[in-house]
Amino acid sequence: MSRKQELRKLSKNELIRRQIELEERLEKIEHYLKAFDNPHTPSSKQNKNNTKKKEDNINEDDDCEEEPKKPRFPGKPKGSNGGGIKLPTPDDVVEHKLDVCPISGKKLGDPIGYRIQTVIDFPDKPIKTIKHIIYRYKDTISGKIIEPEVDLPKGIYGKNLQSIVIMLKDMINSKVCIAKFLQELGAPTFSHTTVQNISTNFILGLTPERNQILKELKQEKYNHVDETGMRIDGINRYVWGLFSKMRAIFLAGVTRASFNFRKLIRNAKEIVIVVDGYKGYDYYTLKQRCWVHLLRDFKNYAKDNKEIEAQYIRLKQLYETLKILNTKPPDEKEIEKAKWILNDIVTCLHTIKGATKLETLIKNGGNDWFTALYYEGIPLDNNLAERELRHVVLLRKAIGCIRNWKGKRWIEVVMSVLHTWRLQEKNIFENLKIYAT
Repeated sequence: MSRKQELRKLSKNELIRRQIELEERLEKIEHYLKAFDNPHTPSSKQNKNNTKKKEDNINEDDDCEEEPKKPRFPGKPKGSNGGGIKLPTPDDVVEHKLDVCPISGKKLGDPIGYRIQTVIDFPDKPIKTIKHIIYRYKDTISGKIIEPEVDLPKGIYGKNLQSIVIMLKDMINSKVCIAKFLQELGAPTFSHTTVQNISTNFILGLTPERNQILKELKQEKYNHVDETGMRIDGINRYVWGLFSKMRAIFLAGVTRASFNFRKLIRNAKEIVIVVDGYKGYDYYTLKQRCWVHLLRDFKNYAKDNKEIEAQYIRLKQLYETLKILNTKPPDEKEIEKAKWILNDIVTCLHTIKGATKLETLIKNGGNDWFTALYYEGIPLDNNLAERELRHVVLLRKAIGCIRNWKGKRWIEVVMSVLHTWRLQEKNIFENLKIYAT
């Protein structure tokens, strides 16, 4: 008996029951898939719809000429000022001369010209072992033993080497790889335990700097806030981030509950926070909702729905208008017009099947979609927070989870300070040397 014949024998109520079960199962499957492919999935993990070969879209009977291929790397346009790197001032000059011609064997006279080639390179022995002999003297009057003041580390590894260890750990976070690398460069006894000890010293040394950064961050006009997952010994936890254009602070190994954000922001003056749609921020009254998040959600729903696509186009046009308004002093008339357009989009979504979540998303934002228009310099998106948290995401992929207080404090202290220095365009190496012990 075929499948169709079986279905025809079923009663109407049984068919309705099966239909409801199928719809519920389908909804669960779609919900599960969205956890892996959604508007917030990184571009590298998203399913691509534009990767088909060009010839797949061309019929064999089509009589058309093939378009000339454009160069993959076209370079700078004609008439530009050129490019290239800016070479630092040479630390040394080496002259290469000849006394005898290698061809004829005859003696050569004075050079008739020269060419210059500047090379940036490590010295033949990047790591040097230097013995410091510090002489002691006896004061003839007081009898005290004195010696010259020298800026040397407490241990056997110099401040330059310690600073490079921290920079390497920030990039690859593998103590074993860092130790092997430094062994190859000339430190044969350097171990992964030494990497950890140096890291711990910097965690302790940079803590006051981190506290000062947080204090200054609370004095800014606005902060970007976001969070991302990070496991601690198999337990799901989060890393929170608080950012401005010049400063960055991380809080690691905590839950997603809003009191963690309150812990970061406490004792701050009245500032605007730029956030996504997470409900944990609802208690905070002065906030700007991220338009880029909203547009991503809209784009995802508009893929297979022409009616939602029409509203998505309207929303993009509204966003472009808001970006212009955001560069000008507050214009209440224009702001009210923008609010009316957004409300009208909500009204249209209410009549579209499958647009309920988008309608609710916009309604939940309320007037928070327009806060930035009343304050100078506040952005309409939370892109800065996502960029800064990207480093935490890469760290999570590399190490899997945090295992002790050292890993937690590395994120909270060292990463906060290094990210701040980068935002302020400071020289990381030179600043680390100040805190080396």
